[in-house]
Amino acid sequence: MSPQARRTLAAVLLLALGVRLALFTGLQVGDDVVYSRIAVDRLEGRVQFGNVQETRLGFLLPITASYALFGPGELPLVLYNLLCSVGLAGALFLLARRFFGDRAGALAGSLAAVHPNLVTFATECHTDMPVAFWQALAVLAVAAGSGGARFTLAGLLAGWAYLHKESALFVLPALLVPGTWRERLLLVLPVAGVAVGEMTFYGLFEGNPLHRIHLVGVWHSGLYMVERYPTTAAILDRLFLDLPRQLFTPYWGGRWQGTIHLLGLGAGAWLLARRVPGARLVARWWAAVFLLTCLWPSSWMPFRPGFVLFEWTLPVLIGPLLVLLGAALGRARPVPAAAAAVLLAGMSLATARVAWKDARRFAQGAREARSWIADERPARVATDEKTAEALDFLEGHRPRARVGTSLPADAVIVDRFWTEPGRWWTRPEAPRPPPGWRRVYGSPRLEIYAP
Repeated sequence: MSPQARRTLAAVLLLALGVRLALFTGLQVGDDVVYSRIAVDRLEGRVQFGNVQETRLGFLLPITASYALFGPGELPLVLYNLLCSVGLAGALFLLARRFFGDRAGALAGSLAAVHPNLVTFATECHTDMPVAFWQALAVLAVAAGSGGARFTLAGLLAGWAYLHKESALFVLPALLVPGTWRERLLLVLPVAGVAVGEMTFYGLFEGNPLHRIHLVGVWHSGLYMVERYPTTAAILDRLFLDLPRQLFTPYWGGRWQGTIHLLGLGAGAWLLARRVPGARLVARWWAAVFLLTCLWPSSWMPFRPGFVLFEWTLPVLIGPLLVLLGAALGRARPVPAAAAAVLLAGMSLATARVAWKDARRFAQGAREARSWIADERPARVATDEKTAEALDFLEGHRPRARVGTSLPADAVIVDRFWTEPGRWWTRPEAPRPPPGWRRVYGSPRLEIYAP
C-alpha cells in the first residue's frame, strides 16, 4: 500500500470514529440490557445457556472481556460494536481499492464512515454490525489473497461470524464461486470445524449438540414468527417486500439512506453491464445475503421466514452497496464525483442526526430518574419494566435502590414515554401512585410520587 493510501485509510478511520462518538447512541433498553446482564453473570461465575442471547458465544466474548477491563457501562457494552463499525469502513475502503482503484476506495470508505445506519448501530448492542465486519473481511481475504490460504482464512472469518449469528453464513455462496473444488473445500472445512466445535461444546454442557439451533427454533419460529407472520399475506410480504422496502424506500421520516442504497444498486447494475472486473464478486456477495435473508426459513412445517427484519439487521447488505457506489463514483470525472460525494455525505449526516435523536429518547427517562434517586436515596422504587431494566443497567447491575414493577415502594416513577397511550412501546401494566400520594418531582418526561 502506498503512503498516500495509508494516509487516506487513516483519515477514513478517524472520520468514522469521530462521527460515531459524536452521535453516540447508547442504551436502548432491549437486547442490550440482556447482553449486559449475561456478561456480568459470566464474570461472576454464573454461566447458563437458557436463551438465544446466551448462545451468541462470539458476540459475548468481546463484551465480557470489555466488562472485565472497564466494568459495566454504556461504552464498554458497545465498544466491540464501535470497533467493528469503524473497522467495516476500513474494510470497505480496502475492498473498493483492491477491485476498483484508489479513488473508489476513498469514496467507499468515506461513505461508510458517515453512513447513517452504520453510525447509529455502531453504538447500539446488536450482533449484525460485527457480522457485517467479519463478512467483509472474509470477502477481502478471498479478493486480496493468493492461493488456497485465502480461502482458509475466509472460512475462519466466516466461522467466527457464525458464532455471532447464524445468518452470517449467508455470505458463503458468494465466496464459493471464484475458486476450484480444492479451494472451496479449504473454505468449507474451517467453517465446519467451528460448527463442530460449538456442537461439541453444547453436547458437553447441555447434553444436546444442537442446543443453539434448538433455542433459535423455539424463540424465532415458535414465538416471534408466529406473532409477526400469522397469515399467508404477512409471510409473502416478509419474503418479497419487507427487505426491499426497508432498504430502498428513498425518503421517510427525515431519513435519506434509502436513496443512498438505491444509488448503490444502480451503480452495481451499471458496473455489471460494463463488465468491470471485481463487480461480479461484490454483486454476488450482496445478492447471496439479500436472497437468503429474504427466503431462509425458521421452520418448514408450517413455512415461516427465518428472521424478523429491523433497521439494525441491514449493515450486512449496506457494505457491498457502498463498495459498488464508490466504484461507480470513482469512474466519474473528479469534480462531479466530489460534488456527489459531498451531497451524499450531507444526506448521511442529516439522517444520522435524526436517527440519533430518535434513539436517545429510549433511555432519557432512566437517566433523569437515576439522578433523582442518587439525591433522594429511596430504598424501594416502583416503575415500569423498561425503566427498571434501564436503572439496573445504568447502576452496573448493582442499583442503589431496589427497583421493581410493583408496590409497596417508597416512590413511584412514571415515565411518560413508556406509558404513552397508543404507542408500540407502551407498558400499560406500569404501576400508578396510590391515592393520596403527592408528586415530589416533575419534568416533561417524568413524574415521581411519594407517600
